[in-house]
Amino acid sequence: MKNLHKVLIIRLSSIGDILLTTPLIRILKRTYSDCRIDYVIKRQYQDLIAHHPGISKLYVYDKQRPEDSLAAIKKQVKQEHYDVIIDIHRNFRSFYLRTCAHAGRVVRFKKYVLKRWLLVHLKLNLYNRTVPVYQRYINSMAKYNIVDDDEGLDLFIPADVSQSVDHRWHDVLNSKRGPIVGIAPGASYLTKRWIPQGFHEVAEYVIAKYNATIIFFGNSDDREVVSAILQDMKVSKEHVYNLAGELSLMESASLLNYCDYLITNDTGLMHMATAFKVKVVAIFGSTTQELGFFPCSDDAAIVQHIDLKCRPCSHVGRHKCPEDHFKCMHDITAAHVIDAFESLK
Repeated sequence: MKNLHKVLIIRLSSIGDILLTTPLIRILKRTYSDCRIDYVIKRQYQDLIAHHPGISKLYVYDKQRPEDSLAAIKKQVKQEHYDVIIDIHRNFRSFYLRTCAHAGRVVRFKKYVLKRWLLVHLKLNLYNRTVPVYQRYINSMAKYNIVDDDEGLDLFIPADVSQSVDHRWHDVLNSKRGPIVGIAPGASYLTKRWIPQGFHEVAEYVIAKYNATIIFFGNSDDREVVSAILQDMKVSKEHVYNLAGELSLMESASLLNYCDYLITNDTGLMHMATAFKVKVVAIFGSTTQELGFFPCSDDAAIVQHIDLKCRPCSHVGRHKCPEDHFKCMHDITAAHVIDAFESLK
C-alpha cells in the first residue's frame, strides 16, 4: 500500500458536518504519522478545526475576500500535488476545487443519494443498516487501511478561550448545586425545532427535581425563542442563563464542556456535546436515523415519533411542515423528553 505524505480534506460547512470529520482526521494521523493533513473550510467555521493537532494547514474560504476565493484556493491546491484529496462536501464548490487539482487520487464519500431520495420522497426504505455519516467518511478511505477506532468526535478549544470562560462563569460552573443542564432549542430549519412549551416544561422539571443550573445555548435568532420558553416559568429562574447570541462558537463549546447534560434539537451543538462526552437528549422531528446524523455516543437518548408515516420529509429539514400538522414535533411531549433524560441518570 502506498504511503500517504499529503492529504487534503474538503468540508466547507456546517458545524455538525465538520465535527463529524474529526474521527477521520485522528485515524489518518495515527495510521500515517508523518502525513500532512490540510483542510478547506468556510471562514465562519474555521475555529472548529483551527486548533486540531492533526491539521497542518487551513484553506479558509471567504467569498467576500478575493485572496480567499475558491479560485485563489484552487491555485494553491494545484501547487501542492496532494497524494489524496478527500471530498467530503460533494457540492459544486468542492467539485471545482478537486477537478484538475494535480492530485494523485480523489476520494468521495458515499451519500446514498438514490436510497435517500426514495426514503424521503416515496417512503421506500432500502437501507439495510444505518451507517452514521462519520463512518461513511472513514469508509471512503478503507483502501488506505483507515478503520473506525470507536473513539468518537474531537473538538479542541484554545487555552485562552477556556480560561476566559472559566473566569467569567467560575461561580456558576463551580457551584455545589445540582447538575448543569444545557438546552439548545434552536435549529436551522423549523421542522427540526421542538415546541417552546416542551422545553419550558422540561426546564421546570429538572430545576424542581434536581436543583439544576440551566444554560440556554443558541445564536442571536434563538434568543427570542428562549425568552418565550422562560416566560411564565413557575420555578425560580435565579440559576437560569439565556446565553443565546452572546457567545462565540468556541465560547459555546467551552461552556458546553462543563455541562452534565444537553437537551437539544438536531443541531451542531448536539455533535459538540458528544465530542465532550456530555450526556445528550436529542429530539428529532422531520429527519430519521437512516440519514446518518444521530449522535454517535452511548450516552445519548433519542426522542422521536417513530410511527409517523410522513417521516422523513427531508434529509436536512424544512422551513414548513409539508403536511401542515407538524406532528413529528407536536406529538412529542415533555414526558417523553423527561423519560429520556431520566434514562441517562
